[in-house]
Amino acid sequence: MALAASMNKFKSEMQETAARNLSHARPAASSGAPARTSTPQPGGNKRPHDAISTPPVVPTGKATTAGAEILGYMVYATQYLHEKFPEAVTLTDIVNYLSLPTELQKHHPVIRRALIDQERVSFTSAKESPTGKELFRYNPIHPVTNAEELKIYLSRLPNAKGILVKELKDGWPDCVASLSKLEAEHAILLTRNKKDNTPKTVHADNPAFWISPAVDKDFFEFWNKCKLPGSEVELRNELEKANLVPTSQVKEVKKGNMGRKEKRKVRRGGMKTTNVHMAGILRDYTKK
Repeated sequence: MALAASMNKFKSEMQETAARNLSHARPAASSGAPARTSTPQPGGNKRPHDAISTPPVVPTGKATTAGAEILGYMVYATQYLHEKFPEAVTLTDIVNYLSLPTELQKHHPVIRRALIDQERVSFTSAKESPTGKELFRYNPIHPVTNAEELKIYLSRLPNAKGILVKELKDGWPDCVASLSKLEAEHAILLTRNKKDNTPKTVHADNPAFWISPAVDKDFFEFWNKCKLPGSEVELRNELEKANLVPTSQVKEVKKGNMGRKEKRKVRRGGMKTTNVHMAGILRDYTKK
């Protein structure tokens, strides 16, 4: 019985609440005035102030969107040209290798411009090409692919800094064997890594700097007369005769006082007494 009474009370309260809401509702439009209809806003059920606060999105052109997507494929296109080096390929071959989506295959001018702007890609126009077609070719760090090109390239360098072998492999991958042969022929100079004795840098060699025994005979005689000490003891003695300290000499370590230093106690005397009013109660420890 109590449950039924509670249910009836709840229903009556709901009816009273609905009646109050209807009394405060907006009055209906008169028959003479046109009914106000809301204009549908884009974006679903967004509120009007949300639509105003959000800035309008400017649609980008198809060419701009395609250009941004094509730039991501340029890495793979450069790798493809590197594999084909020194062969030159056409734009159609590159597009077929990239397997571009259908919507990007129509933008050949964008792909062409992106390839021309690449640093590691060289472009040959149709007029300069022997086939009458535009060609694209990989552009290595150093334009060297064989021994003869290497000697000519080194002779044209403005300084004797040389070039790194790892950069030379960019256009000439199997150059190590040829470099050792050129070094034996005194055509180039090589500096090698101490760890594995592999070539590190390549420099141009000039026969004008070679030492000729016929011209510098006095130098060779003087050099042969200079004999090194036969043992470390002799070397040490020779250094001591020249008033030089050998590196093998044992250095004497000066032993100082290794004990722990005691801190000096500072006597805090002559302090000003501030609690004068308690002079009769407190004891005076300054004399102790």
